[in-house]
Amino acid sequence: MQLHFERTHGIVIATCCARVDGDNAQAFERALCDIVQEGDRALVVDFELLKYIGSAGLRAILLTAKNLEQRAVGFGLCEIEPHIRKLFAIGVDEVVSIHKTRKEAVAAFSG
Repeated sequence: MQLHFERTHGIVIATCCARVDGDNAQAFERALCDIVQEGDRALVVDFELLKYIGSAGLRAILLTAKNLEQRAVGFGLCEIEPHIRKLFAIGVDEVVSIHKTRKEAVAAFSG
């Protein structure tokens, strides 16, 4: 699992790998939750490189959202391809904020 992380003004931005499925979903979730430190306001996951997400990946997103909510840390997703965005419309988008671009996502948590 390859994730790239960067921090800007208390917001962690994670750039995701091409695939999140049963083979790597647990490691994906763990990495997202572990990277957030005290003082971070939000985590934004950039899915620009994501080509496939399975049900285990969707579950990892929901578990990450729950973990971060308990820690009072914002959580958002961005740069989701239209064919993948449809999968998030089954309820994930009711729990996690979804933004068209990285810039919009960062702006949402910067205030």
